[in-house]
Amino acid sequence: MRYSQLFGKTRHNPPCDADSKNAQLLTQAGFVEKLAAGIYNILPLGQKVLAKICKIIREEMNAVDGQELLMPALHPIELWEITGRNKTMDSILYRTKASGDKEFVFGPSHEETVTPLVAKYIKSYKDLPLVVYQIQTKFRDEPRAKSGLLRGREFGMKDMYSFHVTEEDLDKYYEKVKKAYFNVFERCGLKAYLIEASGGPFSDKYSHEFSVETPAGEDTIIICDKCGTAQNLEIAEGKVPDPDARPEKELPLEQVHIERGFSIGDNAKAHGVPSYKILKTVVYEVDETGLIGVVIRGDLSVSEVKLENYLKKPLRSASPELLKQAGLVQGYISPVNLPSKIKLKFIADHSIKNVKNFVTGANAYAQDYKNANIGRDFIIDDFTDLVEVKSGFKCKKCDKPLKEIKAVEVGNIFKLGAKYSRAFNLNFTDKDGKSKLVTMGCYGIGTTRLLGTVVESKYDKNGIIWPKNVAPFTVHLVSLGKDPKAIKEADKLYEKIKESGVEVLYDDRNESAGVKFKDADLIGIPLRIVISERTLEKESVEWKLRDSEKPEFVKISDVVKKISAL
Repeated sequence: MRYSQLFGKTRHNPPCDADSKNAQLLTQAGFVEKLAAGIYNILPLGQKVLAKICKIIREEMNAVDGQELLMPALHPIELWEITGRNKTMDSILYRTKASGDKEFVFGPSHEETVTPLVAKYIKSYKDLPLVVYQIQTKFRDEPRAKSGLLRGREFGMKDMYSFHVTEEDLDKYYEKVKKAYFNVFERCGLKAYLIEASGGPFSDKYSHEFSVETPAGEDTIIICDKCGTAQNLEIAEGKVPDPDARPEKELPLEQVHIERGFSIGDNAKAHGVPSYKILKTVVYEVDETGLIGVVIRGDLSVSEVKLENYLKKPLRSASPELLKQAGLVQGYISPVNLPSKIKLKFIADHSIKNVKNFVTGANAYAQDYKNANIGRDFIIDDFTDLVEVKSGFKCKKCDKPLKEIKAVEVGNIFKLGAKYSRAFNLNFTDKDGKSKLVTMGCYGIGTTRLLGTVVESKYDKNGIIWPKNVAPFTVHLVSLGKDPKAIKEADKLYEKIKESGVEVLYDDRNESAGVKFKDADLIGIPLRIVISERTLEKESVEWKLRDSEKPEFVKISDVVKKISAL
């Protein structure tokens, strides 16, 4: 491809409304063009990258027995009413009406389409297992479309669905897909972490997410560099650091009058104790239950996801008005000598078990207790893991320090079980002649999101650095100056590289060296080859890899051979 003929050119500056590196660089380098918030045109350079990503995905999905099909993006609302997701996913559904006043939704996912489709073809255990996938456009009305291709309202996705006789068969296949997903991300030049997460509205079971480290990530994950453990911050488990303190004897409980702020820092400073000696109580309002008190060490934070998983009900922090109505004094709540008229159950994180002589509120304004001890001065109804893990905690598997990193999710997989089979009567006749529900799995990779993630992970101050497998071209050939001989040699080399089967972008414009070099770095093709009057004096070209600092000279006669080796 000659750059002079390429549709979509570089810009001098990134767009002023780009809120992420992928949005800035992909737009400035001529890969995408924004149409509206969360909606992008994919230009020829971007389409070439996207096509290579999709090719890798197809190869890996075919390798685990996936069969590609294509399902409609427009779904009759009746299918979504059957599963109830017309309500649970209402906030992100795009809806429309067709002739005859029939209602449709634009598919954010395809469980409601693939399940009744497969039900027409699966009759017997002999028809299973079955695996189908598609690469399709999805539509989700994101309230805050942002971060370029990372959070869009219209986006590309590979979604695959597997159908099995038993849970055991699904489990075996699930592990095969995990490996295939790691292959996809590795071939795209990315290191992915596997993280266990909740299934959300897509599944009633647990799921796994694949996340890639990048400063632009919306998620915080906890990783162990030693054993490779990776966990979502909200549900991460780790060994809580023990306080650096000598063994203590229990001292007599003492009530004191003290003026202080509500924060843990203010409290610890007022009493002259470290923050871990503060017994912190957080009160939550739980659906259909009322109020509950959560007790934890002052230097730790409550994971509300863990708390919801423990209670199995939605919750929210109790408002000051609700606390007052319940007779509780904000900033001074504790399980120690709680007035009998106040009925409040307390649960606690395990972290409070090994600390003596806590400082805590006395359930009255400007009144605190010193030397409060569990068992003697207060009782906890139940203990569970409620702590939000952070850097400095130790890995439960190998006892090495954990650390936090920012990451972006690039794929997820779910064990759906019989949730959708039951809804659509997807049954099969087993060997014993009995009708049974098919067991399902679901596996997604955002294709356009993956394109954006590669950019977020692979760039420098000058532009994008494409991994070889997904780069739009392998070679960026640049001719410099107006010397007829140099231009003629550049034209000849361009044809030779093409004939060798290597993809090459030839910058044949009448521009300065500075402009051409700047554009080459911005676009980010793995190899830049320069021909000029100066290089021809050495019968050579200037050869520079995008991720290297210095160029080298290579004989023109050796260029094609060396490119093939690269």
